[in-house]
Amino acid sequence: MKYNNQYKKADNFNDGFIYYGLIKTERNSNGVKIGEKFVEKGKLAFEEVNIRDNDNITAYSLGYTINKKIKVPYRHLENNIKIKINNDDTIYDVIKRDSSDQKKLYLYLQIAKNEREVIESD
Repeated sequence: MKYNNQYKKADNFNDGFIYYGLIKTERNSNGVKIGEKFVEKGKLAFEEVNIRDNDNITAYSLGYTINKKIKVPYRHLENNIKIKINNDDTIYDVIKRDSSDQKKLYLYLQIAKNEREVIESD
């Protein structure tokens, strides 16, 4: 597609699927916490994009780390949503969202705190 004498790049979203949902606490019959479970609410095709230096500088100044940056078709996602990518068991927190045109949504992901503790203790 030609636009202002330049070619406009089409959004492909062909890197796989993200599964978004919430973490549900599992309890035994006495009400004691026995674990947590990812409860899927939906899925979206995604495209992984490069993390810019500016993104890392902003993240560092706000006290978080960007592990992945992805682009998905625009959707309203809950604030406390968790993300799983393809069939990987790693769970990510969405630390920032960005959309300039409400056609695509950039999600800045950080490995969820509990997941990070498990990885670091291995």
